[in-house]
Amino acid sequence: MSAEPRIQFKKLKGFPDVDFNDNVKIPTHEFLMASKEVVMTIESFGKLFAPVTKDMQGNVDKLTKCFLKNPIKYEFLDSLILENKEDQVFSSDALLWLKRALELIHKFFENILNDVSFSENLKDHLQTAYDCTLKQYHGWIVQNTVTLIYRWVPNRSELLGNGDSHQENLVALKTYLPVMGMHLNYIDRFLKENSLAQVKK
Repeated sequence: MSAEPRIQFKKLKGFPDVDFNDNVKIPTHEFLMASKEVVMTIESFGKLFAPVTKDMQGNVDKLTKCFLKNPIKYEFLDSLILENKEDQVFSSDALLWLKRALELIHKFFENILNDVSFSENLKDHLQTAYDCTLKQYHGWIVQNTVTLIYRWVPNRSELLGNGDSHQENLVALKTYLPVMGMHLNYIDRFLKENSLAQVKK
């Protein structure tokens, strides 16, 4: 009997269903909850990934702290960021780095979903995702450390299961990833349009 997969995407609530074509903004609370789910998903990779999850959770916590100051006023993510534009530690920088990390995870699972060979070894999928997302923002020491950590990513069966469990995860990913991607694209445009796409030193 095969072990349960570490991740079951069908059980995740996921990112809020927002009609971005209708100028609807991202609800802050739902976005933060979905981001926490992603952190929990990465925690299932193993203890070696603690630096990754700690960094992501730290940015979620910064945004949550800001949100809880006035949940009504900051109902939407746009308002939370723009109202706290000058507080770089607890607003735009936190969202910027969280977005970058989420883009890495999105690309990783997108690579898995698009792999028609169903490769068991997911190291290349994770490394490729890193190379085209976060790598450009890291110095060589961090890059080398990340590469070492990523070698220990669990294989496909461990993460997504076998047989029916694996198929269920792939089906769920086909729904989960596009919605997540739309949120990340929206945030990326929002940060750039408001000149918040660069970290202030």
